[in-house]
Amino acid sequence: MTQMHDLTIASASAKIAEGILSPSSLVESLIQRIDELEPSVKAWVTIDKSTVLKTAEMLDMELKEKGPRSPLHGMPVGIKDIYYTAGMKTTACSKVYADFVPTYDATAVTRLKEAGAIVLGKTVTTEFAAGDPPPTINPWNPAHTPGGSSSGSAVAVAVHMCPAAMGSQTGGSIIRPSSYNGIVGLKPTFGRISCYGVIPVAWSLDTIGPMVRSVEDAALMLQALAGYDPKDPGSSTEPVPNYRHALNDLNQPPRIGLIKDFFFSNSTPEVQKHTEEAVQLLAKAGAHVEDVTLPASFATSSDIQWTVMNVECASYHEEQFRTHADDYSLNLRERIEMGLLTPATHYIQAQRFRRLFRREMDSLAQQWDVLLTPTTPTAAPRDLTTTGDPVFQSPWTSCGLPTITIPSGLSPSTGLPLGVQLAASSFSEGRLLAVARWCEEVLNVGLEPPQINASPCH
Repeated sequence: MTQMHDLTIASASAKIAEGILSPSSLVESLIQRIDELEPSVKAWVTIDKSTVLKTAEMLDMELKEKGPRSPLHGMPVGIKDIYYTAGMKTTACSKVYADFVPTYDATAVTRLKEAGAIVLGKTVTTEFAAGDPPPTINPWNPAHTPGGSSSGSAVAVAVHMCPAAMGSQTGGSIIRPSSYNGIVGLKPTFGRISCYGVIPVAWSLDTIGPMVRSVEDAALMLQALAGYDPKDPGSSTEPVPNYRHALNDLNQPPRIGLIKDFFFSNSTPEVQKHTEEAVQLLAKAGAHVEDVTLPASFATSSDIQWTVMNVECASYHEEQFRTHADDYSLNLRERIEMGLLTPATHYIQAQRFRRLFRREMDSLAQQWDVLLTPTTPTAAPRDLTTTGDPVFQSPWTSCGLPTITIPSGLSPSTGLPLGVQLAASSFSEGRLLAVARWCEEVLNVGLEPPQINASPCH
């Protein structure tokens, strides 16, 4: 029998709208779930149970009087601990911000609250969303990394502590941990969701997005989050379509451009074979699949991305780093130092290259409904000193195109999740979600960590 904590946003929303389920009962179920599993997975930094329950009770009353605000009414959401949350600590999991309590919400948090969502708590991030490994445990196998930097968000959703959580991606920090934990992660087009009030890694790369258990849930979250924000200089004025309706806009099987260049040569034979088998299933269901050649600019895109990331990260931390360098962890300290030593001319040249790269990749993506690659070179590595390799996500973050990962099965050698990554042209999230939904239905893969129903998991 399906437990309340097992409900997706779409299924919980339908029950709330019908009066079968109340926000309070859903919250209570998830808090109990967190109490049972948190000691084993370490996904959360802060949870204010009394405030969460009071908010749920208020939304219960509003529901009876006015009906639901949106499909997110009463939906508990985990918030990565780099998002400002008024009156609640935002630590970035760093000594530097250990006692920081913002006076206002990030725009994304504001929009979720306006839609009726409940901030369940703050999830673990790697320090300042950079590369240092987190304390969070991979629920599939504790000897393997859970991924990062959105580690807590990925694990909390995977083990059903919440139906959705927010992540951020500057390299591969939404898509990679989502894939490692067997869930759906959406990185929208750069500027589609406001980053105002989110502690930056690199302002011209940072993109925030939802981590959920179905493509439909990703559409529901994006609907609440997307749109122009004058407080964010990078925010786009591009109109926001109805993403839930867009899920049904696919009138025929999709045209898929399969990218083997780079992605297959940098994958293990197991991942290559797994991806080819997934593509064969899609083709058998009617998808038109052709191999696609990457533009020449792709070859140096990763190096360029790291240059931009290091310099912009150093720019944000420069003042505090002068006096609190010892409070930063080793990997982040090295990134900041590299950024401070990078000549301005190198940074400017990198940004010029990115413009060309973005134009060429967008032009390529426009020729297909989606482009498809394996999500990661391997399943989650057996190495707790790393969060995994972002090399399959970083190019898409650098060029700003929207991507999504969906679970595609388990690694035969490790029993850990694998996924396929889909990309589309700029601001084509509607089409991306529709194709992802189609692929999700064809592949028909639902993954849950092996001990998900244990109390606690091991």
